[in-house]
Amino acid sequence: MDISLSRLEFLNEIVPMQGVVERRTTIPVLSHILLRATDDRLHIAATDLEVSLTSWCASKVKEEGAIAIQAKKLLEIVRASSGDELSLRIEQEGVLTILVGKSLFRIRGLPADEFPTLPNIEGEKPVRIPFQTFRGMVTKVFYAISSEESRFQLSGALLEFRKEGLVLVATDGHRLALVESSVKGIDEADGLLVPRKALQELQRFEGEEMNFRHSDHHLSFTVGRRQLICRILEGTFPDYERVISKDNDRQVVVDRQQLAAVINRVGLLTGDRARAIRMELEAGTLVFSAANPDLGEAREEIGCDYAGESLSLGINPDYFGHFLSVTDTEKVRLELKDENSQCVAYPVDGLEQRYVCVIMPIRL
Repeated sequence: MDISLSRLEFLNEIVPMQGVVERRTTIPVLSHILLRATDDRLHIAATDLEVSLTSWCASKVKEEGAIAIQAKKLLEIVRASSGDELSLRIEQEGVLTILVGKSLFRIRGLPADEFPTLPNIEGEKPVRIPFQTFRGMVTKVFYAISSEESRFQLSGALLEFRKEGLVLVATDGHRLALVESSVKGIDEADGLLVPRKALQELQRFEGEEMNFRHSDHHLSFTVGRRQLICRILEGTFPDYERVISKDNDRQVVVDRQQLAAVINRVGLLTGDRARAIRMELEAGTLVFSAANPDLGEAREEIGCDYAGESLSLGINPDYFGHFLSVTDTEKVRLELKDENSQCVAYPVDGLEQRYVCVIMPIRL
């Protein structure tokens, strides 16, 4: 290998690779990224065997070649260097020479043939999706994805294709978030479970359009020059429509920013383990309070649009806070029934075709 390329362009493509590589692994090559120079391009790849990311940079290729290089150290060198152009050479087997300005680095790598073979599903017909729409949908549900590895069917989000629209749903058993957006030119198809890590990495992408493909076992998301491929999660996702209560007859409309601020302040007096505050609903008023024997007490009220009977229930302030932080409307609507039933929250006049968050109550 003997190539030269833009340092900043190279840096922009190896930065997102860092989230994919597996640093704590018994397979050393998974902490590396693959560099392969061919056809006036430097092709770059990273994988943890579940999620793979590929990209490329325009290069002047004097000699083709390939090598796997430790991802973190390569990033540190390229980021710390100064100069517009960077040269990569393999002058001796297993060693990559990096020249930037007057700086020279030699890093030991691994043979390219030790790098895992990545899945290829290019033959599938792509579904074209506005990427900003999709990324916004991911933001709206990502907080509700379970982080417990034992609940593998909940460690991702359900992606459904409906006529003229997309639905994305996530739940961890304590809360559920669902967003539906109108997208033209989509055919109905069975739902697919997208892993949490894949969605997390996609949020770092930039672009106007995303090409989506899938095979029996893999999903492919292509945005510009970057392609992310992941395994489809196996398991049965819960029947989410049954979780969204349809008979909550108490409706409260409240200012979103004020509500978020009050919940955050009252939540300061909860413990790290017992994250619970009391929400008391009166005509025209919401009162939030917390009591902690080790810390003290907090109480604050906020005005709201409500004229029904009184109600009191326990909620997790973090669950409410996550919903309010990704909602961009001026007001939100809370639908309640009793102290043992879930709170169903909606933005008022949101851009999405449908957005709902279901939060289970806590016994106090």
